[in-house]
Amino acid sequence: MYWIYLTLFIFAVLTPKVIREGVLFFREEDIEALVIFCFGLFGFVLYLIKEKALIKVFREKLHLQKRANIITKDLSDSYSYIGGINRKFDIVKNFIFHLPQDTTDALVKKKTETFRSIIESAKLLARTDMVSLRFVNARKKEIAKVLENDSHKEFVIFDARKLLSSKKTFWEENGYVVARSPLQAKGLVAYIIFAKTSNYVEDVDIFQILASQALLLFCLDGYDATQEKAHFVSEQKQKYAHRH
Repeated sequence: MYWIYLTLFIFAVLTPKVIREGVLFFREEDIEALVIFCFGLFGFVLYLIKEKALIKVFREKLHLQKRANIITKDLSDSYSYIGGINRKFDIVKNFIFHLPQDTTDALVKKKTETFRSIIESAKLLARTDMVSLRFVNARKKEIAKVLENDSHKEFVIFDARKLLSSKKTFWEENGYVVARSPLQAKGLVAYIIFAKTSNYVEDVDIFQILASQALLLFCLDGYDATQEKAHFVSEQKQKYAHRH
């Protein structure tokens, strides 16, 4: 492109040498000025055309850059999403693998082990150690059982009446998040409470599944205790009848 401007410059310089006399009623100086003006105008038009082409290329490049940034962001979000899904899958998988053992523990009265995998899964999902698992008797409106660290006294505000006062299955309150089992069993409801560590809480369904599973294990534990009590009463009756 630069050689065109150089050629026009040379022609403009040599114009006085080429034009020696006037034409018709134009003087020599007028014709020279007109020719040099035409060369300048031609160069200016070429410059505008080139500038327009450059602007078009710049806009296309800017558009491609924006597209590349969007694609990069989408890829980053996709990788983050896949990573989050893999993490949740590992947590759920670990929980499911421990489910048979937890059920067995509930039936053989290893109460300290029964709910460990549920609480650990809740801690991983909530990204905090401040987790409380509470079972509430909805009929008597009282706490049936509490599982949490002794050092975490912050959960005392969540008594039976406060928890039962909400009809939601997932809500936030005073910097804490509460997940409830969607359905009751034998008048019992399970609640998982944990400290809020992010602006947006994900995995609502998984927390509800954990609460429901905890309720199942708690009911199995209670059912087994009821069966043992009934068996003991039956034995006592038989011994009493045998003596008389």
